[in-house]
Amino acid sequence: MAQVTVAVNGRDYDLTCGDGEEAHLLELASYIDGKITALRGAGVNLSDAQLLLMAGLVIADELSDAKEPAREGDAVMNSFTETMTQTLDAMASRLEKMAAQIEAS
Repeated sequence: MAQVTVAVNGRDYDLTCGDGEEAHLLELASYIDGKITALRGAGVNLSDAQLLLMAGLVIADELSDAKEPAREGDAVMNSFTETMTQTLDAMASRLEKMAAQIEAS
């Protein structure tokens, strides 16, 4: 395990991460710090805990927005699957009727 010191909101935090993940962890911490800096720059006057929470909520909102196209794609795929299932069921029913007619002849 690797040790990394990240700086967020003017404070250093010693964290442990998997070997080779240090740079990524530093990038993530820098991203969070940037959100806090933006909140402070917008004149928001909050405690450190509230700033961290607000930064987390802003990031969660970004993640939610990023997931929206996937949710829309899932809905389209579900609709397509339902339509295909109905079509295949109708075709199977027709084939069964045709087979019954052939057997009756």
